[in-house]
Parts: sequence; structure tokens; C-alpha cells
Amino acid sequence: MAGALVGLVLGSIIGAVATIAGSYFLFWRRRRAARNHLRRAFETELDALSYVDEMADRGEYETLTQTVERPVVYESNADDVGHLSGEEVEALVAFYTDLYWLQDQQDVEDQKERVHEIVEKRQRAIAAVRAAE
Repeated sequence: MAGALVGLVLGSIIGAVATIAGSYFLFWRRRRAARNHLRRAFETELDALSYVDEMADRGEYETLTQTVERPVVYESNADDVGHLSGEEVEALVAFYTDLYWLQDQQDVEDQKERVHEIVEKRQRAIAAVRAAE
């Protein structure tokens, strides 16, 4: 009788551990997949914003301020950015903060250097997202 009781307790413990381990593995896998999807979404949006580089290189500063689009991926996923690596978060926030600044400007002729810093920050953000994949 004692052997049956020990077997029952041991079986329950093993079952509980297996359930917890399986649940954690599924949670970890879903979380990793969500981070990878988020990275791909940011990479796509950052690639789509390549016109910022091109217009800055051509010196089309005034047109650029009127052309900058709202960063839909960033705005939709701002709460989830913290799930990415520290380097990614830093690079993305730095770029998007400056992108918002650029949208709010009327005339950036006297701030050309800052526009070119935005170009560099976009490239750093892309590099950070791609390096983390």
C-alpha cells in the first residue's frame, strides 16, 4: 500500500513538472516568434523610410519635412518595443524621436546637420534590428 502511494505521489510530481516545462517551452517559443515578427515589421518600415536618406542626400530638406509619413509600426507596437534588446530599443527610439521632430518642422534649411543625423540613426536602427535576428 505504501508503494502504491509513493508511486501515485511520484507520478503526480512528474506529471506536474512535465506540464510546467511544456507550458514554459510554448510560452518561450511564442515570445520568440513575436519578437521576430516585431523585428521584421520594424525592418520593413525602416526600409520603407529610405527616401529620407535619398532626399537628405539631394538636399531636399523642405520637401522632406512635408513628405515624412507617420511611423505606423512604431506607433502600433510602442508597448512591445521593450521586448527587444537594449541596443535595438535605443536605436529605434533615437531614430523615431528624431523622425517626429522632422515631421513637426516647417523649415530645416538651418538644421541640415540634424537631418543627416536622422539618416545615420535610421541606418543604426536597421543594423541593430538585423543584428538581433
